[in-house]
Amino acid sequence: MEKGLDSYRLKLIALAFMILDHVHSYLFYSHFEFISIITRFVSPLFLYLMIEGFYHTRSRKKFLIRLFVTGIIMMLGNITLNLLLHNVDPVTGKQDLGSLMNGNDIFLTLGFLFAFVWCLENVRQRSKIIQNIFLAFLAAFMSLSFEGGIYLVPIAFVVWFFRGKKYLQYLGISAWCIFILVHELSYYFAAKPCKLYPYLCFNNEWAMIAMIPFMLLYNEKRGKNTAFSKYLFYVIYPLHLWILMILEHIFVS
Repeated sequence: MEKGLDSYRLKLIALAFMILDHVHSYLFYSHFEFISIITRFVSPLFLYLMIEGFYHTRSRKKFLIRLFVTGIIMMLGNITLNLLLHNVDPVTGKQDLGSLMNGNDIFLTLGFLFAFVWCLENVRQRSKIIQNIFLAFLAAFMSLSFEGGIYLVPIAFVVWFFRGKKYLQYLGISAWCIFILVHELSYYFAAKPCKLYPYLCFNNEWAMIAMIPFMLLYNEKRGKNTAFSKYLFYVIYPLHLWILMILEHIFVS
């Protein structure tokens, strides 16, 4: 019997928790606050598996293009839905660029972080060092404008820099998550904007540390390799979010 979990099985677990997280955030946000904590490992785990895929893919160029193309499709889909549903800025009550762009799109974040890792790897291989250092900073900076980028850039760097040294990866990720938690607690005890539990459920990026047990389970195998397994996430991610946007408009808004 095969030990551990391969990449495909880990992605299925992350996919299930991702859907749970989005159902909660779109339809039941004021209830079951703990869900936002137990699902926070999802995006960094997908990032980790993407970086592993970076080293095993037959074509890094096609991988990168696929992420950006699906990211642009996702963005256009979000804009279209926001237009059709007449979603507006909650403060001004008007439809503006912010309200039109509203919606999740992890593909663009992953695309820029894939480019970030690729540039760093080129630097490690001593290929066009100055150019790739500049492009790495540019890719990291661009990712900050998209979903979760500000919290995922350090994780991407740690996973890349300590690849092959798992315990150093765990240590680096733990240090980053503890830093986030200390920062949140420092702000909380200085301002005390609300009760601690809902505050930590909302400001939950510290819970990304929960990705480590899944990294421990990873057996460094790809797993199922079919067109279905390859494109499952690319289809399920936008589809379920667009459905939830419509349901939120009908039942919540």
